[in-house]
Amino acid sequence: MRTTTAPAITVLATTALAALALTACDGPAIGAETECAQPAALSIIVAAHANAAPALPAEVACMVRKTIEAGKPISIIREDGSPSVIQAPHVSMIGAASKDNDINNAKITLSRTISGIEAKADGDNPLAALELAGRLTTDTPDATIVLIGPGLSDHAPLDLTVPSLASADPTEVTAQLKNLKALPALTGRTIHWYGLGDHHGSQPALTSPQRQNYQDIYTSVLTEAGATAVFHAGPASAGSTSRPVGNHTIRPVPAAEQEAIDFPKTTGGTRVYSNASSLGFAPNSTDFRDPAAAAQTGKELTAWLAENPAGRITITGTTATAGTPETRATLSTARAQAVCDQAIAAGADPARLTATGAGNTFPGFIPDILPDGTLNPAAAETNRTVIITFSL
Repeated sequence: MRTTTAPAITVLATTALAALALTACDGPAIGAETECAQPAALSIIVAAHANAAPALPAEVACMVRKTIEAGKPISIIREDGSPSVIQAPHVSMIGAASKDNDINNAKITLSRTISGIEAKADGDNPLAALELAGRLTTDTPDATIVLIGPGLSDHAPLDLTVPSLASADPTEVTAQLKNLKALPALTGRTIHWYGLGDHHGSQPALTSPQRQNYQDIYTSVLTEAGATAVFHAGPASAGSTSRPVGNHTIRPVPAAEQEAIDFPKTTGGTRVYSNASSLGFAPNSTDFRDPAAAAQTGKELTAWLAENPAGRITITGTTATAGTPETRATLSTARAQAVCDQAIAAGADPARLTATGAGNTFPGFIPDILPDGTLNPAAAETNRTVIITFSL
């Protein structure tokens, strides 16, 4: 086998091969243990920063095997703050007798290339990497794109280090990206994403609702971009480890804080719960993001009423500037009532609970409409709160 190095898109070429199970001299061919679809072309995006631990999942190894065997193009993209195409091997066959070993060696080389990727720029920018993958597969619109990494972008225009994006409405985030012309061109592509939201290095563990919301955001973005998104748990083998820090830094995405239940014991007062808290709601609904946490908060409200027989609780819902004044009032009141219902389910006297809706008219409101008239998703999310007032 002769191996040369080629930049940009690299085709791992083979001679014409029959569709059969290939084996190397020392055991089964890489990826032979798993079944997968045959990619028309394959682009692999690998997170290279310190808060990622990518290796080659079994399903991706299968895709690599089938792509190499079919002589289809494979490209590899380094994902960091400034994603770029990295060099990949180009394999030339020297004879039918050695084709099995040559193909397996190509797979091994590609696997080592992926595991050895190192960051060349600070940060993490998955959207730019996906845009690059889309351009690399322009001639094959039905190509498969694999992204191996946590996807916790710290770059605009999708900067997930902004705390309010932990619970932001995915459709609002997508609308802003579309308005900024920041959606990648991915029509017809299938995106397989491994390890979205995983934590390594300095990245703290995310709450389950937060992690799910990031997946919902990417699903919305990729769908609007024309792609089909498939998410897989776990980016790599059990033995994968975080990347060395080196000279390149990344800003960790903060874990969503569920405000501690610290209701005043014997005095009045007010507590404000953000939409990422135990009293956070799914977009445009009265469904709690974390029903178990909401139920626990309801029990704590009931306990406060029991400890303060003369006490009353007023729960006020607030919203962003979305919809009409009427719909904002209706939704904010319904959400406040949903919190009351959690306390009532725990045994609270309904007569001692009051639900009100303020819409987007309340002290502390942050302007959330941009100069062009569109909604700012990050600011809008800060305005979606539950305000609890304790009176004695």
